[in-house]
Amino acid sequence: MDTTWDRCIFQLKTDISIYVHVPFCSRRCIYCDFASYVNDRFISDYFDAVCHEIEIVSNQLGNAHVFALYFGGGTPSHVPVKYISNLVDKIRVNFRYDPAEITFEMNPEDVTVDLCHDLKVLGVNRVSLGLQSTSDQLLKVIGRPYNLETFLKEYEIIRMYFDNVNVDLMYNLPFEILSDVESDLKIVEKIRPDHVSFYELEVHEEAPLYPMIKSGVVKLPSEDESEKMYETIIESLDKLGYERYELSSWTKGKPSIHNINYWENGEYIGFGLSAGSHREMRRWVNTLDLGEYIQKLIKGELPRTYNSVNAFKAELAETFFMGLRLEKGINLVSLKEKFGNEDVNFYIKKLEKFCGEFLDCSNEIIKFTPNGMKFSALVLSELV
Repeated sequence: MDTTWDRCIFQLKTDISIYVHVPFCSRRCIYCDFASYVNDRFISDYFDAVCHEIEIVSNQLGNAHVFALYFGGGTPSHVPVKYISNLVDKIRVNFRYDPAEITFEMNPEDVTVDLCHDLKVLGVNRVSLGLQSTSDQLLKVIGRPYNLETFLKEYEIIRMYFDNVNVDLMYNLPFEILSDVESDLKIVEKIRPDHVSFYELEVHEEAPLYPMIKSGVVKLPSEDESEKMYETIIESLDKLGYERYELSSWTKGKPSIHNINYWENGEYIGFGLSAGSHREMRRWVNTLDLGEYIQKLIKGELPRTYNSVNAFKAELAETFFMGLRLEKGINLVSLKEKFGNEDVNFYIKKLEKFCGEFLDCSNEIIKFTPNGMKFSALVLSELV
């Protein structure tokens, strides 16, 4: 990639990025297994608790420098912007706050001129807009409360305020056919977002969709149909001039700084329900239970359900696992400098059988071949 990529990599060598989870939504999508709630009753108590968590963690970390901030969910745009403003103020006071990127996830039904203006004033400079599909019929099936016409209208408003916009899309949706994906790509060609995230639907047992599929009420595309969708997405985005820099991410010179840090197994702190963190080989994850999260922080306790220091080899395995998602792959020279030859060679040995067809293992780099990206789950499972 160009110098934009180089600037991102340079920034990732400094302190931390921050993720804030906003778990409130207007409704729950049938494929969602994230920590999310449609009851707005606890919004105020929740954000008070997040502020307490920021204070406690910042005291432990010292005067850490924040180079990226990401508001995800749930649906951050669903809550009154005053709560987001309070959190930004709290982070600014408790950290060395100089983010090059502040990302805010939005849904089309929430977009207004006032909201975009207020977010711009807060310093938000990257918006991730959840479209998922351009088919009004499929949007109804998966539980999205808008149609394509609404999305296009609200996208124009967003473009008045932001020059770095990601659009989220999904494929392999219930009852989806190839022409639906082709329609998605035509809209991408029409609106030209700076960044496209195109995810394959994954069905988890915790999601409402799971029993629908098991009972036969909902049907997913066949394996052959799904593969054709995938190939169409790859070919079309390449023709449109988008560069694939991660398994599900394409951009025109504006990769996500926060997400690159995550995939490079960098250091990040997650605040809020279910949020995970990685700092100096330590990982911790917050509870999924909203009541427990709030009550623990009222008592001044951190709401963690997992808190562990990685063994050296586990940290290396995670670095391999995450780094392979990036198109540029893993620099083995840098990895050996950090972890030593013996342990790095152990994982190289595990991956040797994939070299050639699925992995390019030349020039002290390991990265996916185009075919390897298609079957990435097969390779990555070797590292789990």
